[in-house]
Amino acid sequence: MTLKGRTNHYNVKFLRGYGFSVKLHDKKIQLQNNYDPFSESQTEEHFIHKLPYEKIVLQGNGYISTEALKLLTENGRQLLLVDHEGNPTTMMNGLMSSWTATDYRIGQYDTFRDKSKREYLSKQIVKAKLESQIKFLESTKNPEIICFSDPNSQFIKIKAFNTILP
Repeated sequence: MTLKGRTNHYNVKFLRGYGFSVKLHDKKIQLQNNYDPFSESQTEEHFIHKLPYEKIVLQGNGYISTEALKLLTENGRQLLLVDHEGNPTTMMNGLMSSWTATDYRIGQYDTFRDKSKREYLSKQIVKAKLESQIKFLESTKNPEIICFSDPNSQFIKIKAFNTILP
């Protein structure tokens, strides 16, 4: 959150109360904060390329101009609307101008449509999880947990099962 007289290391601007506004004024983004209707509003203006905030959180009853919204989202700034308890209700991001992310997402969907690929990935996930658990238990070297020298040990059986998986 932005505190009065302090730098904002989170790059988040929090506008709340009755009458806050986000608008365009003289080709600058104007952020106006009204904590309550009886106090003086706080206003700051920035050119979009010098806007120090990555996210703008809005709470209460206010105004957002469509011009400002368009400019913010085109320049990678995120707007988040929260209710009176601070729970997120709406998140606004700009559209991606690249098809790369879309191609990756379609590739993921295609992978999970193929049964053999799904089974292979499932086995690899189980194999990695078992290997991780076995290595952790071996690293403890605690005889009360398990004795790995015992050939009847359940974990030795799991290791044998692990070699079955591709």
